[in-house]
Formats: sequence, structure tokens, C-alpha cells
Amino acid sequence: MKKWRAGALTLLAAVFLFAAAPAGEAETGADEAPEAEEAATAEAEAAENAEEDGGAQDFPALNDEGFLDEGEFVYEDPEKGLWRYCSDTLWVEIRRISQEKPLRTWYEAEIRCAEGGEFPHMIPVDPEKWMRKQEYPYKLARMKQTVIAVSSDYAWHRYVNKTRTGIVIREGKIWSDKTWKKGAKKFPNLDTLAIFPDGDMQVFDSDEKTAEEYLEMGARDVLAFGPWLIRDGELNTAALEQYGKSSAERVAVGMAEKGHYWFMMLEGRSSWKKRSKGDGISFLAEKLLEKGCRTAFNLDGGQTATIVFMGHQLCKMDEKPRNLSSRRTAEILGVGTSTLVAAPEDPW
Repeated sequence: MKKWRAGALTLLAAVFLFAAAPAGEAETGADEAPEAEEAATAEAEAAENAEEDGGAQDFPALNDEGFLDEGEFVYEDPEKGLWRYCSDTLWVEIRRISQEKPLRTWYEAEIRCAEGGEFPHMIPVDPEKWMRKQEYPYKLARMKQTVIAVSSDYAWHRYVNKTRTGIVIREGKIWSDKTWKKGAKKFPNLDTLAIFPDGDMQVFDSDEKTAEEYLEMGARDVLAFGPWLIRDGELNTAALEQYGKSSAERVAVGMAEKGHYWFMMLEGRSSWKKRSKGDGISFLAEKLLEKGCRTAFNLDGGQTATIVFMGHQLCKMDEKPRNLSSRRTAEILGVGTSTLVAAPEDPW
């Protein structure tokens, strides 16, 4: 099997870049227009920096489906904020984007999965003690050799503390069926993200379906956090006006279509203050809509928020060495398995 690693790489040829066309523009008022323009400029600059790397020929040739015929390829350039992975069933590109006004740093991970391959799913520290055993996310990714992962719904914490957990299903097992009524003032409001074995993702209001109904639909995992951000290509404007308006770290996931996903993470108040001040949940919601997502969901943020690639946490949490990692968790939402992922004993 062929395996590649690279330390410097340029933009992929256009046929392999898979740039998603915008699904629509979010409405912005006069005061919001400069912010939106600043963010768009930051994304354009990130793409331009990638193009300036030169050497697209260094990336292995991809087949008509956009994957390798065999082997794996890994590219990591933390300085430029660009990470890539490809195999015969998975394609990943992550960009770190920064802007100055307002001060934000965020990560946009585009993911494409081949039909019949592995799709995003929940990955536990210990499947026998799913809600009981915790580990740092980057260490968990190393243990399971997970290519890319983000934080989850923090359901394990609500479960072990016997608070309202929401409708939670993992690998077809119901862990909780108690949730809030739609429109509850609580945050999280415990809306749900249902993930199916065929790669489909669907979002629902907190009490829209019962746990049994999700199983009848064939859901493999059901996450409870929320609110859901996009359904059928439309923003959940009512929820965005009600929940998660403070500036903080945020994580959200979206699906443009089966096999095509976006994972996003925004650094915030707990990260290096000179890098990012965070934002409300609407920021990533609008970004996911711009990327063409028809479905999107807000996951736990704050100190839980993380994005991990090849066993390395990409986001910054704090300047203090003891607080480098996001908080311990019982599970991550991830996709892809590779022996090239850093080993548990490897350096941070």
C-alpha cells in the first residue's frame, strides 16, 4: 500500500478541490455588512495563501470520484493553516481562517466520503462504558486512529449527573429518552441530530420524535444538544434569535448531501485572546449555509469545543500549558481510520 506525507503543498487542481457553490446569502443589516465582508475577505486570503504554496503536482493523482486508487496521503502545514488527507474512501481539507475585525479564528473542514466507505459517527473511549469513561479528544482520536473529529453533544456529562439528557442513541442503543419540549428556554434546548448508516444526517426539534421512532427510522446515532441550525436548506432563524448569542467557542457540523460534510470550529473566549473572541452560534450557521449545507447542527462549545486531525488538536484553547487541550470527553464525532494517525505516546 502506498503512503505519502508532505510538509509543503499547494492548492489542488480545480477538478479535485470540490469547492461547494453557495446555497444562498444570509440577510445582513447595514451594521452587519462590514463583518460579513471581513469574514469573506479572510476566507479568500486563506484560499490565496494555499494557492501561493506552489507544487500542485506533489499531490497524488485522484480518480474520477475524487479519491486515491490506493494508499493514503497526508499533508500538514500548521503555519499556513492548511491540512489535507486522502485515501481510497475519504477526502479531507481543513483551513484555518483568521480575521481582525471582529477578532476571530475558525476552522472549516470539508469532508467527502466514498459510497460504501466510512461516514461520520460517534466514537467512544470505551463502548462497554460509553457514558462513564473519559479521555482528552486528541488522545481518543489517537486510540481509535481517527482521521478527523470534533466535539460532540456532551450527553455523557448530563447522563452521569442525572440531569435532563435529551434523546440520546449510540450505535442503536437508547441511553436517554427524556427531553425538553420544543421552544424550551434552556440552553442547550436538546434538539437532535440523527445520523444514519448510509451517511444521511437529519435534524429535529427536541420533542419532534421519540427514541423508538428514531430507531424505526434506522438512526445509528442520535445527538442531543442544539439548536438545529439548518433544515432543508433554511436557517432556523427563530432559534438563532433565542439561543447561543454570547461570544464563545463554537462547534457545528453540516451536510450538503450524503457523503459531503462540513465540520467547523470557532475559537473563542478561552483561547488565546489575541487570536479570537468567539461569537454566537449564528456565525457558524451562516458559514455552513454559505458552503451549501442543507442540514446543520450546533454541538457543545466552550471548553468542550475542539477539532482534531490525525491525532493532533488544531485549535488553541489557552496560553497556559496545562490548559492546551479541550476538556475530557467520553466520545467524539469523527470519520476515517488510518494507521498514520499519531500514536498515543507521540508528542502533543
